[in-house]
Amino acid sequence: MGFPTLDGVSYYPQYFQQPAQTVPPPQPQEQFHTVENGESLESIAQKYSTPEAPVTAQDIADRNQIDAGDVQPGQSLIVPTIKQHAAPKAAPNATPEQGKSDQAMSKYLTAEDNLTAFESGYQRNHNDPDYQPLRSGYASQADTARTELRDAIGAEIKAEFAAHSRPTGDIFDSKAIEQYGAAVIKRYENDPAGKAAAEAAVKDFGVQHEVDTALSTANAMGDAKGAVESLSRDLSKLSPEAQSRLLSSPGFDKLMDEKIVPSFTKPLQGEPWENARNGASAPPKESLLQLQALVEKADPRVANELAGRGVDALNDFFQRAEKDGYSIRLGIEGTTALVQIAGRVGNTADGLAVVQRMADLPVDASQIHLAVADGARPDLLVAIAKAGGGDRITATAIEGVKTYAGSLNGDVDKLAKATDELTWLISNHGGSMTPDQLNKAIQDYTADKLKKDPNWEKNIQAMEEKVAQGGQTLLDQIESLSNLPPDQKAAADKAIEGILGDSKSSYAISLALKKHPEYIDTEAGKRLMQKNAYDAKLGEQGLKLTKELANAYIRNDVLSAAQNYDPRNPASIQQAEQAIERLKNPTLVKALGMDVDSSKYQSYVKLVDELKKSLPAAGDGTQQIVDKLKTHAEAMDNVDKRFTAEGHRPTFEKNQPVGQVLRMVGVGFATIGYLNSQGKANDGQFTLANRNDIKAIVDAASLGQKGTELAVGLGMVAENSALGRFGAGNRANDNTSLDPGRMTRADRVFGHLSAGLDYWAAATSYSAGDNVRAGLYAVSGVGGTMAALSGTSLAASLGAGSWLGPVGIALVAIGTIGLTMKDRVDHSNAHMNETSAKFLSHAGFGEAASTALVDQSGEGWSPVTLLARYASDKGYKLDDPADQQKFALWIKGLDSGKLERLRDEMHHALDDIDGDVGKFGGDTTVYRPEKFIHGGNGMAVKVPANISTIGHLDAVIRDLGLPELPKA
Repeated sequence: MGFPTLDGVSYYPQYFQQPAQTVPPPQPQEQFHTVENGESLESIAQKYSTPEAPVTAQDIADRNQIDAGDVQPGQSLIVPTIKQHAAPKAAPNATPEQGKSDQAMSKYLTAEDNLTAFESGYQRNHNDPDYQPLRSGYASQADTARTELRDAIGAEIKAEFAAHSRPTGDIFDSKAIEQYGAAVIKRYENDPAGKAAAEAAVKDFGVQHEVDTALSTANAMGDAKGAVESLSRDLSKLSPEAQSRLLSSPGFDKLMDEKIVPSFTKPLQGEPWENARNGASAPPKESLLQLQALVEKADPRVANELAGRGVDALNDFFQRAEKDGYSIRLGIEGTTALVQIAGRVGNTADGLAVVQRMADLPVDASQIHLAVADGARPDLLVAIAKAGGGDRITATAIEGVKTYAGSLNGDVDKLAKATDELTWLISNHGGSMTPDQLNKAIQDYTADKLKKDPNWEKNIQAMEEKVAQGGQTLLDQIESLSNLPPDQKAAADKAIEGILGDSKSSYAISLALKKHPEYIDTEAGKRLMQKNAYDAKLGEQGLKLTKELANAYIRNDVLSAAQNYDPRNPASIQQAEQAIERLKNPTLVKALGMDVDSSKYQSYVKLVDELKKSLPAAGDGTQQIVDKLKTHAEAMDNVDKRFTAEGHRPTFEKNQPVGQVLRMVGVGFATIGYLNSQGKANDGQFTLANRNDIKAIVDAASLGQKGTELAVGLGMVAENSALGRFGAGNRANDNTSLDPGRMTRADRVFGHLSAGLDYWAAATSYSAGDNVRAGLYAVSGVGGTMAALSGTSLAASLGAGSWLGPVGIALVAIGTIGLTMKDRVDHSNAHMNETSAKFLSHAGFGEAASTALVDQSGEGWSPVTLLARYASDKGYKLDDPADQQKFALWIKGLDSGKLERLRDEMHHALDDIDGDVGKFGGDTTVYRPEKFIHGGNGMAVKVPANISTIGHLDAVIRDLGLPELPKA
């Protein structure tokens, strides 16, 4: 392999005391030896020789330029203890490229060995001023040799690729590099260091190829816009190593400086202020408008680089103009463009640093809010406020965000109107049906709509996405406002709380997080969750947002791994364990309401670790899975007993956020794991046994509460939605109702988890190819819950799409808030039609009964909700097919004229309780209440009073001569 060369790097003189001689000084892989009496070159060689670095007498003689036997006591010798490496395997048909790779490998290994020997043999303190320059010299040699090795091996791989015949269209890409690189690596497998170096070189060449290809493609574009679009498109597809290398490469700087940046800095060249036809502010305005167009859809990292270069060019322009006696400001259009650019880059830490530099530019403060009102993040305004802009700038930023929030109202109203009818039908008629019946009703309704307008569903989905995108923009703006300086934070907090308290803004934000939980992994999303968890002062609205952010994190960062969890695949198990580990995120824990410094947190960490043990393993049957979940549920219960005994409030109970999350995650992985291990996740073959197995698995997690309560508790449904407002389970930690009295319109639609698990919904989603968290459907999809929520933001957040058509369940509250009684009655009466009767007919009531029961006369309340409440109090579980059929046959058998009179009695009762059947009394004493009214002769007359209890309703049924509802 030859002696090491240092290529100009000086040796360290204190490595040993150099004697006077003409022999070149020792290198790192050499040692100094003074000959003693009786020693020969052979004995000296034997003393220093090792298997890794064999030394012969001739090696010593050659190195010291002496004859083989010519040594004397006291003579100074340099012994070349150079590390040896096994030669590469001989190739059957060696090529020049292989020879160059071997030479480059030899040089690289020698350079690395020299560096290692120097570091281990340096005899003085590493703080010595001579150490670092010397080490840097050896390190530089190693780096150079490493690059040469990468290039040599890359050339060999390219040559091999070119020498082989391939299918048409086969290109030189990462797969080809991996394929032909494997042969290169195999040549060096005789030597561990050589093999490791070859592996690293192949990988490094692959990364460099990614970088070169992306830069080459961008350079080939016809203009700057094409180059930015190409770069942004390709950058996200590169490996993490290639992304980092590209952005720091000379090629990237060259692309920026020679092709892209001149496109928007050209108006700033020379002295354009001297002859600017449209005023001195026209050149910077033109530059900023062109820059805005480039950064609008650019990758954030590319946008940051462009913005930074743009700020440099503008600063240079204004400084040159000022020296020439011109005082120029940006003007309205230039300022608006600058705010837009700042908002585009301000959602990353690097971008915020650029924005802070923008604050020094001469903006037009009078119209600075316009871009924010159009949806830009107010980062520039915040930066100006931090730089001493004062309350006026803060007020401008707040006003801009408020204006944008208000602009979402029209889109929300449009979506509410488009989904209002189906939402109303589900809320009012769905409670009388089984899940299958409600599913069929929705499918038929959707089919009718699509016959009239094939784009009906797509249009609604587009409306929903538009609202969600608006909500995401509003989240960005709120996050930006939260960065205002401390002395102006109170005004920002008040404004944010007001925005969050607006029902339509709140809905847009909620929909954004449910449709796009990945927002939580953006820098802005992470900062917002952290601020809300640790430092938010936004009252009840802030707590609600915090919960939604936490659930976005759980859906996106934890439950996403349940998508294809397969206990038979070790990689899948590892991915699942890593996902569950993310539950320990301190910000998430704070967002769930737990102090990370408490003893409960330590218990929580242990419970998360135990949760990993509940994952189904290869070969586990239903009973093993059930036992694991039961063990974990019991562990949580036992922890709570201990803490509660100490006077603490429960944390891990099934009705508390933390307890719900741990149970839900366990069920999600367990159900997917069960079906994958059974081979059922994608084949659609579901037997009753499969469904009963899923029910047993879910029951094992002790999620024995109402589906409504579970959905609201996990943030799957907004608390101000139809489901949230009218669900009986919607209660605060102190067990007080968040919306007192609002009980069961949705509650009777959605049934009880413990009484009737909707494994039908879970199985349907599996067979439809949506094995996406169908375990979650099985948990929260009780009764009509799944059918009611499919196609909405909840279904989207779980990945279900709209397999049952769009159902805007969360829009009911928004569609009815603030309506006068007349408006509300008109709204309800609009559903007294054939469509409503057709929808209700799926309950099996028959045409005549369905037609009679869609009459909402009076104050506009549907009598179906009260009939469902009546059946429930009689012991019927209407999500159970047998119970529902018995109830439907009773309704169908009622005399139509008498049913209409019964309906009218229920109308009066509903008017008295504002349609809230939760206020209808449960007393079963059968009697008809009476009241006195003044007669025409001045005498009091006794007449029947409005009914208000189950017993009263029984009395009316009796008095009308109608048959009693059979026992359940």
